[in-house]
Amino acid sequence: MIFPIRTRSIAVLGMLAALLATGCSSSNMPSATSDTRTDGNDQIVAWLDGEPITLDAFQDNFDRNGRVSADLSPMLSDYEDFLDRFVDFRLKVMEARRLGMDKEAGLQEEIQQYRMQLARPYLFEHQIYEPLVREMYDRRKEAVEAAHILIRLEPSASPTDTLAAFERLSAIRDSVVAGSSFGRLAAQFSEDPSAKGAPGTAGYQGALGYFGGGRMVEAFEDMAFNTPVGGVSPIFRTQFGYHILQVSDRIPMPAERTLAHIMVRVQGNTPADQAATESKLDSIRTRLESGLAFSEAAARFSEDQNSANQGGEIGRLSLDAGLPFSFRDAAYSLESKGDWTGPIRTIYGYHFIQFVEEFPLGTFEEEYETLKNRVSQMPRLQAAQDAFAASIRASVDTWVDTARVDEWATTMRVDSLVRWMAAPDFQSPYSDEPFVRFADSTLTVAQFSAFFRSTVMQANADTRGRVMDYVDRWLDDRAIDYEIDRLERRDDEFAITMQDFRDGLLLFRFMEQEVWNGASSDTTALLAHWEANRASYQFPDRVRVVSYSSPNESALKQFVQRVRSVGIDEALIASDADSTLMLRADTTFVTEPTGSMFDEVLTLEEGQVSDARSFNRGWIALYHSGTDAAREMTFDEARPEVINEVQGVFEQRILTDLRQRYGVRTYPERLQQLVVDP
Repeated sequence: MIFPIRTRSIAVLGMLAALLATGCSSSNMPSATSDTRTDGNDQIVAWLDGEPITLDAFQDNFDRNGRVSADLSPMLSDYEDFLDRFVDFRLKVMEARRLGMDKEAGLQEEIQQYRMQLARPYLFEHQIYEPLVREMYDRRKEAVEAAHILIRLEPSASPTDTLAAFERLSAIRDSVVAGSSFGRLAAQFSEDPSAKGAPGTAGYQGALGYFGGGRMVEAFEDMAFNTPVGGVSPIFRTQFGYHILQVSDRIPMPAERTLAHIMVRVQGNTPADQAATESKLDSIRTRLESGLAFSEAAARFSEDQNSANQGGEIGRLSLDAGLPFSFRDAAYSLESKGDWTGPIRTIYGYHFIQFVEEFPLGTFEEEYETLKNRVSQMPRLQAAQDAFAASIRASVDTWVDTARVDEWATTMRVDSLVRWMAAPDFQSPYSDEPFVRFADSTLTVAQFSAFFRSTVMQANADTRGRVMDYVDRWLDDRAIDYEIDRLERRDDEFAITMQDFRDGLLLFRFMEQEVWNGASSDTTALLAHWEANRASYQFPDRVRVVSYSSPNESALKQFVQRVRSVGIDEALIASDADSTLMLRADTTFVTEPTGSMFDEVLTLEEGQVSDARSFNRGWIALYHSGTDAAREMTFDEARPEVINEVQGVFEQRILTDLRQRYGVRTYPERLQQLVVDP
């Protein structure tokens, strides 16, 4: 049996889970022998080859592999059944190791492939995603109200320009600390255009409103959440430039709400225009107060065409969703679902607002996937990955031949370097010389050329910067691989997962070689078993069903009508003459109702056909072709069932031998300690 690695991995772990699952049939597997003698230690539930299985180890394996439902307390019989199966499993794995299966190169390669498939996402999940999601979750519980002043600065700004921007903002900050109005200074000096916007809009005089985690770039968010209410932050930098911010409030984040609105635009500035608007607003308010449903009023009167046909609903929104401040404050002042308020003025017009539904923040586990999806789309994820790789690099000896880099930088322009380094036939007198080293991994100049050629990165304008960008990428990759190699020694959870896979793979290999292949290829044993038990291999009375299918509905319906009028033979002759019918015939035997579409045939008489029905992107009709009387199966017909039974015999024989070889003793009575009294 050959599987692609992913499919085989699933098959291995699936078989392991099935073998150890509580409640599965074990009729072909002998029970572990119970030993009434005592070893004086009631924390040991079994001995195998002189090695104990402790109660704690048994409980851990039961919880991971044997528990059917987390909601049900296991009974003693569940534990006893699992002990039986767990002992059988351990015996097979021990025997596989004795036979040297764990040393096979193919098996070791499969383990390594599985480790690499599992370790990288596992490592990123625990070391990068979880901390980011946890931080965002905690910050979604609060809302910070802040204002900022920005002095723009390009990331590539010169040292002179950088110093000038810093000094300029430093002087502004000194004025704020001395008592000057933050808002006035923001309107006067901030280079965020919104600071000079309309009153009540986000950014006006630097005011950003309330926001929680995930709304701002990481450096800005960090500074906002670490600045006390009333405080002014130190100067800090983002990709936009230098900032200072002032925190004015911090509140618990209200639950997200579904909101609806009815919008009335202001058509002009004349008194007549204003009077017409007020008249329409009064009419809407009167109708709402008289009991007209908000959704119906929205459909009839709202000038927001995107939401009017949705009962005015504008979606599920949070306090920091970027709503105009007046709209936000009015919407979140409503106390009960169904309440409405208005009219409220914004830059878009007038609004009546309704509170439709509320969505409190769930537990960390409930919110995890949603927040993880948000994190995965944010620049802070890449920053966290870079920081994680940097922390690993800092703990390991690294070396770069910077003299070689300096030589390239002084003798080549960046475009020349790219053409030379990315050439498929790259040649250099020092191709085989070491160029970069990380722990035990070394990259020669020629290997660096191949890495350069295969890796797509954002262009750096200078030669030295281009080379060092690629060096950093290679070192980051090696750092992650280095941590993956150590992960099994450093993380107990991952180590258990890998051990389960190793054991499952050994079990799979043992069953394949010693049981499945042996039983299925031993024709003598199969024939003998069939001869000894042939009376048990019987077909009952079976209805023979011929299913006629076609992608053409009309053609199949014509065929059904012809069968009903002239019979199956004449209908088939007609279908052969008319190639447009495109019929396909398949035979199935039915003995009793199974809940499938074939059950309908059991209600038909021989020679009758069902109506045509839609099936699998085409059409199908079922024909009752007669009943085959009960009879004994031939060897070929019984072979799959015979193989399964002979495999059970082989397995039972092997397990009996293994129990003797490994001196199995079990103490099922000690499992009573695990049973929780109802």
